[in-house]
Amino acid sequence: MKFGIFLFITLTFSSVLCEKFRFDNYSLYKVTPNKNNHIDVLRELQNSELKFDFWNDPLPNAEHVLILSGPNEKEILENYLKKYDIKSEITINNVQEHLDKEVVDVYKRGEQRSMAWNSYYTLDGIYAWLDNLIAYYPNVVTEIVGGISYESRPIRGIKISHGPGRRAIFLEGGIHSREWISPATVNFITNELLSSDDEETKSAARDYDWYIFPVTNPDGYVWSHEQFRMWRKNRRPIGSTFGVDLNRNWNNNWLRFGSSTNPSSDNYAGPGPFSEPESRTLSSYIKSIGDKIDLYLSFHSFGQLLLIPFGNSTQPAANYHDAVNIGRRAMGALSVRYGTPYTTGNIAEAIYLATGGSIDWVKEFVQVPLVYCYELRDRTQYGFLLPPDQILPTSEETMDSILELIHQAKRFGYMNN
Repeated sequence: MKFGIFLFITLTFSSVLCEKFRFDNYSLYKVTPNKNNHIDVLRELQNSELKFDFWNDPLPNAEHVLILSGPNEKEILENYLKKYDIKSEITINNVQEHLDKEVVDVYKRGEQRSMAWNSYYTLDGIYAWLDNLIAYYPNVVTEIVGGISYESRPIRGIKISHGPGRRAIFLEGGIHSREWISPATVNFITNELLSSDDEETKSAARDYDWYIFPVTNPDGYVWSHEQFRMWRKNRRPIGSTFGVDLNRNWNNNWLRFGSSTNPSSDNYAGPGPFSEPESRTLSSYIKSIGDKIDLYLSFHSFGQLLLIPFGNSTQPAANYHDAVNIGRRAMGALSVRYGTPYTTGNIAEAIYLATGGSIDWVKEFVQVPLVYCYELRDRTQYGFLLPPDQILPTSEETMDSILELIHQAKRFGYMNN
């Protein structure tokens, strides 16, 4: 089997603790397939050359495909694209220079200040912040633990509650570790629910119990900070490599679409459904409170999409039409502040066939009425490397949309406590 540079990196830098991998002179290409055969040509490249890291799949509805290339492979990629007359441009010329500008702040336990919304935080920083919230709002905030990781880290969260008898909203972030904007946005939403002066926000905080987990893949998130920025999976050893894609490991149409049986692949679904402690224990926690949950929100990046179940078919299922109509109205509210466009649809129609994800399982087996997955900013400029100066606008517009989700859900007959 031919091992390309990205597969080699995965194997080498997964197996031992080593110096943090650097992406000096790596480049991010935005490729534009604009002829009938271009999708097939790009698929062939993706399947035959593991040396290139495709950040999104070349699909018939893809306007652009982001491809990360190492310095020694740039000429190969550019010649290949030129051969088939496929247009491309470099959006990040030197990825390491971009990473050097990625501000990671330190949050100290015991501080009462909020997080800053122009920097990312480590897992320890996020957990310290949760501890401070628990201490600062003792009558409203309580600690919850949604499960355990392979490396025995707790999947920590908080519950915001202003009294008994309320229906619940569940927030899940950071299941893919390189998607740093996901935990950052979940943290902002948490902060707004606790400290905002906006009446609609305060009403949403009071009217529902909020179960919030900023990072549901703690091992992978730590690894993405300390060793390999592009890491996606968890950290369980699988033969000579590491990691299972936790959002392909849930027991709903497991391994049917959009996942791999190759442990070296970023979308490796694992040896079986719920084989991973993170997905298995978190699902048990969700099921234990499932009869309370009216709205389930999962946060990912990138693509500017609002997805609903399911990923195995484009056919409308369950309350598809209500969920889409509610979602589209919410995305209209999201676009007001900064003009950011989002597309709403089920997973299969909006992106591609993909199964084994959390929202499909929550919808089918827990039967939560409204279930959504946000694919946050951006679309084709930075991908997983969203600059810190976009944390605040991303979070603000997302909060706007959540308030509208609740408002529209009530209009459609949902979420009426």
